[in-house]
Amino acid sequence: MVTTPTALLLHGAFTDASIWFRVIAHLQHHAIPVIAAANPLRGLAADASYISSVATQIDGPVVLVGHAYGGTVISAAGTAPNVVGLVYIAAYAPDEGESVRDLQRRFPTSSTLADHLEEISHPLCTGRPSTELTISTEAFQAVFADLPAALTQVMAVAQRPVAATACTESAPAAAWKTRPSWMLLAGADPAISPEAVRFCARRAEATLLAIGDAAHAVPLSHPTDVAELIRDAVRATT
Repeated sequence: MVTTPTALLLHGAFTDASIWFRVIAHLQHHAIPVIAAANPLRGLAADASYISSVATQIDGPVVLVGHAYGGTVISAAGTAPNVVGLVYIAAYAPDEGESVRDLQRRFPTSSTLADHLEEISHPLCTGRPSTELTISTEAFQAVFADLPAALTQVMAVAQRPVAATACTESAPAAAWKTRPSWMLLAGADPAISPEAVRFCARRAEATLLAIGDAAHAVPLSHPTDVAELIRDAVRATT
């Protein structure tokens, strides 16, 4: 019988599973089962349904880990029966009926992220248009990652667009009400308000780790701290 939870890692908008590479290496070194899933980024309900399906097909218990928008997804997907814990990395944890936009408006940041979003329109199979968002390549480093320019330049051109509706859809569930939670607050995050993360942690009665100098791409800039928080969650739910 599998007793050690699998850490199921979920990236957020404008990136992919590669943001977890350094965290994965640390977890594997400590023999923590880990899977980095691909977030569809098609909208909250669709993304949560997909990740819930991924979780239920894993043998044994699962700790869901979400970075940025990925945190919103695990809040909805975390009601899967084998999910035993939730870890939010520089992420919102919305309540049922609450959206990312609701939290953004309640806790505005000094970020200029919204000023640097570019819209792309694509037709769906139904013939209706779908609007996606990306960050302009010139502003990517300033609003997303405090990392070397050579790395952020690559990330900027490899970013994955997110459906615009992802920020406006209301959360269908709040798994943190029934699952133990851990949250990492990035004190220098220009994309997600640290005050919002602190509020979400207090509301969820989550264990909170604050890193004062961390910016948004904290899985890459502080992988050991992120991995240690995940290990804490795995140990506590084993």
